[in-house]
Amino acid sequence: MPENSSADTSNISSNPLFQQLVKISRQLDQALEDSRKKDDIIRSLTEKIDVLTEQVDAANTTIVSLTEQITLMAAQRYGKKSEKRSSGKKKDDDDGNDSDSTPSAGSASESDSSKKPNTHRPVKKKKTRKPKSTLKEMIERMGIDVEKVVRELDEDKRFCEYCGHELIPFGEKHLRYELKVELPRLRVIEYVGVTYGCPDCHAKAADSDTPLSECGLSPVQAEAPKPLLPGSWASSSFLAMAIAFKILYQIPTNLLITMFREMGMFSVSSGTLCSWIISVSQVYFAPLFDRLRQILLA
Repeated sequence: MPENSSADTSNISSNPLFQQLVKISRQLDQALEDSRKKDDIIRSLTEKIDVLTEQVDAANTTIVSLTEQITLMAAQRYGKKSEKRSSGKKKDDDDGNDSDSTPSAGSASESDSSKKPNTHRPVKKKKTRKPKSTLKEMIERMGIDVEKVVRELDEDKRFCEYCGHELIPFGEKHLRYELKVELPRLRVIEYVGVTYGCPDCHAKAADSDTPLSECGLSPVQAEAPKPLLPGSWASSSFLAMAIAFKILYQIPTNLLITMFREMGMFSVSSGTLCSWIISVSQVYFAPLFDRLRQILLA
C-alpha cells in the first residue's frame, strides 16, 4: 500500500485533469486580481466625482451670490436715490437764521425801549405751477428744422369698402413727432397722414341730404410707423444715446438732462427719461439677461 500511494503522487503532476485544475485556479486568481483593480478604479472615480460635485455646488453658490451683489449694486448706483443731490441751501438758510437770531447791543436796547409787539404777519403767496408746454412749443424753442414725412395709404387700400370706388385724398392730419439723433445734428420728424375719401359715396350722401356721419362713411387715413415705446416721441437713436451716456459712461440723469439742454434739445424730466430707460431694459434687455443667467447657472 505505501508503494502504490507513492506512485500515485509522483504521477499526479502529469495528470491532464490536474493541469486543467491548476490552469483554472490561476485564471481565478487573475480574475480576482482584475476585479480588485477595477474596484479600486471605481472607488477613485467615485471620490473624484464627489469632489467635482462639491466644486460645482460651490461655483453655483458663488454665481448666485455674485448675481445678487451685482443686482444690489446696480440698484444702488442707478436707482432713484442715486439721482438725489443734497443742496447746501438749507444749511445756508440755517446759518443765516443763526446769524439773524444773534442780537446785537443796539438791537437789545431798541427792543427794551419799544414795548409794543410787532403783530404784522407776512401774507404767504400761493405757489402756482407754470402751465406745461406743449410738444410743438418745445420744438419751436429748440430751433431745429422739422422734416415733414407724409404717410400715404398703400395702393391696394385706396378703394372704398362700401362701393369699391377709388379713394381720393382730401386732407392731411398730424400723427406724431419723433426726435432723431444723427450726431452731430438733430432732426425732428413730423409724420403727417393723408386722409382719403370716396367721392361716389360723398355724392350719394349729398344727393340724399344725409350727413356722412349718419351714413357711416368715415374717411380712411394712413397710419404712422410704430414707435419704439408706445406713446413716446423718442426714437431708437435718441434712446441709444441716452442709454450709452447713462450706463456706459455712468452719467447721472440730472447731468444728462443738462447735456441735452446744451445740445439744443428741450429738457425732459428725469422721471420721464428714467421711465424710458427702464421700459427699454424691461422689454428688450431683460429676456437677454435671463437667458445669460440660465446659461451661467446651467
